[in-house]
Amino acid sequence: MEQQPRLPLWFLVENSSLIAIAFLAGALLGGRGFVRFPRPQADALQVVYQKILEAHVEPHDGAALLDTAITAMAGDLDDYSRYVPPADVQRYEESSTGRYEGIGLVWREHDGEIVVHFPFAGGPADREGIRPGDRLVAVDGKRMADVAPERRGATATELVRGPAGTPVRLAFERDGSEVEATVNRESVQRPAVKWANLVDPEAGIGYLHITDFHIGIAAGVRDAIAELRRQGELRGLVIDLRFDGGGSLDECVALSRMFQPSGVIVSTRRRGEELERVEARPEECLFPELPLALLVNGDSASASEVFAGCLQDHGRALVVGTRTYGKGVVNTVYSWPEFKLKLTTAYYFTPNGRSLGGSHRLENGDGSHPEIGIAPDVDAPIGDQERTAVLLALREYEVPPAHRDGFAKVAARYGLTVPNPPQPGDDSQLAQALDELKKRLANGHK
Repeated sequence: MEQQPRLPLWFLVENSSLIAIAFLAGALLGGRGFVRFPRPQADALQVVYQKILEAHVEPHDGAALLDTAITAMAGDLDDYSRYVPPADVQRYEESSTGRYEGIGLVWREHDGEIVVHFPFAGGPADREGIRPGDRLVAVDGKRMADVAPERRGATATELVRGPAGTPVRLAFERDGSEVEATVNRESVQRPAVKWANLVDPEAGIGYLHITDFHIGIAAGVRDAIAELRRQGELRGLVIDLRFDGGGSLDECVALSRMFQPSGVIVSTRRRGEELERVEARPEECLFPELPLALLVNGDSASASEVFAGCLQDHGRALVVGTRTYGKGVVNTVYSWPEFKLKLTTAYYFTPNGRSLGGSHRLENGDGSHPEIGIAPDVDAPIGDQERTAVLLALREYEVPPAHRDGFAKVAARYGLTVPNPPQPGDDSQLAQALDELKKRLANGHK
């Protein structure tokens, strides 16, 4: 961040709290200098801040008050803009990128013990030989038995997490003996491409689920398709975007270019003017003729809708399911060392010029809400019970192949269900997508 211009000493002394707010405002403008707050609002902010600190019935922290004020200012703009205060930055980073600093383990509490379900394939814990069924005994010498049962899981997570490149010493109970492992923490990426399998081997139709458009998702889909082709002939593919809330626009564009050989991918506009028009690149189109069906629902949002809207407008994919959420806005994240601002900076439009929707606060003149989102080509509604079952199946972590036998023993010991990919017999929307792809294949669609 650029250095801010200096201010007179009297101003710094007499207006310290206002300086904090003005400093943030100046930072948000990229270092162009402090913004002059309009009056009387500037005076009101200063007076209200001081009076709350001096006279409110409860004591308050000044920094927390300012965080509250900034949060309200950003959050009142639209449904998606928000200020991320220092205390929330790490959690925000993890949720928006799927990355965290740790050792890559999935564990759960069973009968008061912390039991390893499995390590992520190729992660730090996997490389150090930690196995399904290992029971955590201690972290850096702190015994889990000395921690209150209701705090064990949270405490273990807090102790194991830490800066990448630092070691953590773990003790496990395994086969009646205590074993130790020292694991170096790394930046761990949660898998976002899941359940890549030939859902109908006879028809040659594959299936994969994209949980989020995190960094690396396009490469993950490419690798998943290569794996499907190793399993057998791949004549069609179902890409499941249900419950995918979006993510990186760059990854969305890269994935769209893998399937769409020409034309517009997406355009963005702000204040009535087109900002950018993103085009396909023939040299990046790896699968120009692979028949596609996209599964969507009311929780498919943002990048999921851009991807679906692109392939639908070009006739490249058949969209099956229910109308998507309708988050057609670009969110730019401005970052500083201690805080972030997520700001809506533009609107998305599909290749045919369709708006995906702006704010869910909008109303028509009669009080109804405008129709937003992507309407499927094939409407396939499901009931609440089936929807919940699909959500639970998709949200399960896929057990890495090397640990499936080991986790099956853990599941049998604790009465767990072994995660499995969705099957058309239990998922009517997936069954509908398969039927539609088979019809297209039967009609010679390529």
